[in-house]
Amino acid sequence: MAEDLLGEMVRARLSWLSPRLRSWYDDARLTGQLATAMATEAGRVGDLDFGSQFRDDLGLEIGEPLDWANRLVGLPAGGWAVCGVRFRGRDADRPFVDVVATSEPPTPDGLATVAEAVLPEYGRFTPLCLRVQAPDAAALVTDLRGDHRFGHGCDVDMYIVAGPVHDLLAGQRAPSYDHVVLRPGDVQPLAERVAAIYAELTRSNPALALWATPEDEDSLGECASEGLLLEVLADGEPAGVAAAVRDDAHGMSGFCVQEICLDAEHQRQRLAAGVLQHLLERLPAEDGDVLWGTIHPGNRPSLRNSLSIGRHPVGGYTWITPAGLPGMS
Repeated sequence: MAEDLLGEMVRARLSWLSPRLRSWYDDARLTGQLATAMATEAGRVGDLDFGSQFRDDLGLEIGEPLDWANRLVGLPAGGWAVCGVRFRGRDADRPFVDVVATSEPPTPDGLATVAEAVLPEYGRFTPLCLRVQAPDAAALVTDLRGDHRFGHGCDVDMYIVAGPVHDLLAGQRAPSYDHVVLRPGDVQPLAERVAAIYAELTRSNPALALWATPEDEDSLGECASEGLLLEVLADGEPAGVAAAVRDDAHGMSGFCVQEICLDAEHQRQRLAAGVLQHLLERLPAEDGDVLWGTIHPGNRPSLRNSLSIGRHPVGGYTWITPAGLPGMS
């Protein structure tokens, strides 16, 4: 049954992928990569152990473990949605329903159908909105904002940006490239440095903590084990931290940027594009691998840097707020 559900989820997700991403792989490879990416969420449907652990971790006495597990919700005319309750930043005051996969299309009509059936299933959690991973997040938000069935809380949560490593390496080098060097670093001091950079940024912009959190020692240790935890030098001076890790996700194979953060005195010097290009040169990439990452729409410098080296949005997590719900703050 679980294998049958995973197969249905994969087939449904194919129509939710951007044309650009689909162009990078043949159908067999893409289907296999999607199955790998979605297996965990499929396995959480009706998983009492997952539900119990999730509830205990949040410390909320709401419902039974099964209410916290992923569930398969029936839709009209034989459709379905696989979804689960989640909390933004693990904040008990920011619940939402994550729609992992659905037979409906990524359109206002499709999402209105999903919302009408799914939200009553999670009433005890009082979700603020739903979230989907859309093929063109910005265009979907524009459509939803013009539809009376949805409120003002429809917005892009995170863009997924990516580009094939082979193509990115062939691109023109950024002006900052010759000023940047990357060298391997030790986990503990670089983790402390990353935490300090984020702490300073958050002091000047507290809202940053909602969508940008530092990678911890365990996460950076995984990057180091792959030779991809690196100290950034700018004109010979220590300037920050860059890190990546192999992470096949969203139907893609390749590497995820875990960190590119620069010390305060080296910010706003347009170094990040050069850092990304040096990082690309260190990736043990295979045929079809991409460099991808998630970027908040408010992080315009990172979006600009990604576009400048040839990465493109290939989807995005999107807040879906039916009329009458408050939406994600």
